[in-house]
Amino acid sequence: MDFTIDFYLRQTWNDPRLAFSHYLYDIVENNIDSLTVGVDYLQKLWKPDTFFPNEKKSYFHITTTHNSFLRIYPNGNVFTSQRLTVTAICNMKLQLFPMDSQKCKLEIESYGYSVLDIIYFFNNSKNPVSKSEFELPQFVLIDTQVASRNVVLSSGNYSRLTCAFLFKRNIGFYIIQVYLPSILIVVISWVSFWLNRDATPARVALSVLTILTMTTLTATTNVRFLHFLQLYSLNFNLLRKQQFLFEFIKISQLKIYHISIL
Repeated sequence: MDFTIDFYLRQTWNDPRLAFSHYLYDIVENNIDSLTVGVDYLQKLWKPDTFFPNEKKSYFHITTTHNSFLRIYPNGNVFTSQRLTVTAICNMKLQLFPMDSQKCKLEIESYGYSVLDIIYFFNNSKNPVSKSEFELPQFVLIDTQVASRNVVLSSGNYSRLTCAFLFKRNIGFYIIQVYLPSILIVVISWVSFWLNRDATPARVALSVLTILTMTTLTATTNVRFLHFLQLYSLNFNLLRKQQFLFEFIKISQLKIYHISIL
């Protein structure tokens, strides 16, 4: 299981070798507060070897040009912004499907530099991870959480940032497609209790019809949510059992009635 995110990765660090504040006259004369250059210059400068430990695949956006830039400030601060699409691993817990909430994480770390060389941290703003307005077909983004920690690996200790996205599944689709039909079938099955005691053919036909309808609904939903099959049955098992329980009661009632007639 995974999730895909399209975002802007913005990093800043200080490289004293790039400082040009000593050219104070040129800065004041030309009103220069920073130098903005293309990403090609980024290949010529030192930069952190940032990567995503839980990444499955990723790519840069290059239409119509490489979506990134480099900005250098007089004090040697370097600021980069790059647009990325990353597909990362997300171990979802589906025991409560479709009434579940998921927490998916995107982890950021240096590939080769240990904590002795690089320490990652989010900026000091109250909202280090900003998000634009958007809608997802199956989920609602409830909140984002950020954290930083050191991880111990066989090759050393590394600084790691974690951005967690809290999702809540939209249950409306499942109510319309699964819950309401199941409830209606159960309610329809109750009609047999109000049929005339001599209306045996109608009672049997209604019982068979509701059982076949529930079986068809179960097969359809299992095919549609095949990857949730085992967990899905746990959540909808109650409605299924309730349906077959009423069918059993009706058949038992019918059998008892005929035994009493005989």
